[in-house]
Amino acid sequence: MAIESDGGRRSGITIAGLVKLYGSLKVLNGISLDIEPGAFVALLGPSGCGKTTLLRTIAGLADASHGTIDIGDRRVVDADKGVFVPPQQRRLGMVFQHYALWPHMTVRNNICFPLRKQGFPRAEWDARIMAVAETVGLPTILDRSPSQLSGGQQQRVALARALVSEPKVLLLDEPLSNLDANLRDQLRRELRQLHDRQGTTTVLVTHDQHEAAMMADTIVVIESGSIVQVGPPGDILDRPANRFVAGFVGYDNFLAGVVEQLDGSAVQIRLSGGDVVTLRNRGSGLKAGQPATIAVRSEQLSLAGASQAPQESFVELPARVAGVQGLGRWRETYVDYAGTKLSARDLADAPPQGEQGSKVFVRIPSHSPVFVD
Repeated sequence: MAIESDGGRRSGITIAGLVKLYGSLKVLNGISLDIEPGAFVALLGPSGCGKTTLLRTIAGLADASHGTIDIGDRRVVDADKGVFVPPQQRRLGMVFQHYALWPHMTVRNNICFPLRKQGFPRAEWDARIMAVAETVGLPTILDRSPSQLSGGQQQRVALARALVSEPKVLLLDEPLSNLDANLRDQLRRELRQLHDRQGTTTVLVTHDQHEAAMMADTIVVIESGSIVQVGPPGDILDRPANRFVAGFVGYDNFLAGVVEQLDGSAVQIRLSGGDVVTLRNRGSGLKAGQPATIAVRSEQLSLAGASQAPQESFVELPARVAGVQGLGRWRETYVDYAGTKLSARDLADAPPQGEQGSKVFVRIPSHSPVFVD
C-alpha cells in the first residue's frame, strides 16, 4: 500500500466569525479564513496571539464560543447551534510541539494508534504502517521505544502517526521548535517535500518568520486574536500591511512622514526631518495628506560618505553616526536622522561605514515598503 496524493481526499477549511472566550478574555476575535484544498498555510504570530487556539479549535481539541468551521463540505463546528463533531471524526492528523508519543508503546504501536481509534480494519494496519514509515524514513526502527530515539526520529514518528490514516487535513503545532537549528532546517525541507508529494491540506503554527516563508504557500499573520494580513510569503515579507507585521517579520527601522503625492506606482513622502523621498513600493490605501511609515531592515540600510555618488535605486538622507557595536560576525552602526534613530548592519570585517560623530548619508532602498501609520 502506498501513501500517495489523492485529490478526492483533500479538503479545504472554511472558518467564519470564529470567537473563543475564556471567561471575559477574547482569545479569537471573529476569525474568518478560507483555506483551499491542498494548500500549505502558516499561522504566524507572537506567543499569546491565538494561533495555537485557532489550530486546536480546527482540530476539535478546543470548543468555539461563536462561529462555524467547515472541513470540506462537512460542518464540524457551529457554536451557536451546538454542532460539534468530535476530533476522531474529522479525518485530521496533528503533530504537537512535544510530539506526545506513548512512552510504553513501540514506534509501530504509536503509529498504529489512530488506526485503532478510527476503526480501520486490522488487515490494513501493517501495510499502512510500513508505507508511512518508508515515507518518513523510519522502516528500520519500528520496534524501538520512543526513549531510544533522537529528537528528529521522534518528530518523524509523530508525523507518521498523523499521516497513517490518510487525513484530509494535517495540523502542525510548532513541530520543530524543540530541535537544533541544523535539524530544523533539514526537517523543514522534508516536510515541504512531503506536502508536495501528497498534497494534503496543511496548516502550520509557528512564530518563526523564516520557517513560515520557507514552508508555506500562504501566511496568515495574527495579532491579539485577529487576522491582520494574509498573503504569499513575498507579500508578507516585502509588503507588510502595518507596523506590527513589519516589526514581526524583521523590519527594525521606521521613518514617519506624510504622503505628499501619488504617481502611478510611486509615492512621495515628506519625512519628519523635512526631506521628501520617492519610493517605488507603493503600499495599499495611501492617500495624499495621510500619515505614513517607511520600513527598512538593518541589513538593507547602508551608509555613504559625502564624496560617494548617489545611486538610482536608493534615496539618501543626511545623518550623523551615533555609535558602532560589534555583534559577532556582524557590525551594527547607529545613526541619527533628525531625531530618528536608525541602524545599519554589515559584516564585521567589512570596511567601517562611519565613525562616531561623523556625517554620513543614509541610503534607503527605493523599493522599501510604505504603509498607513
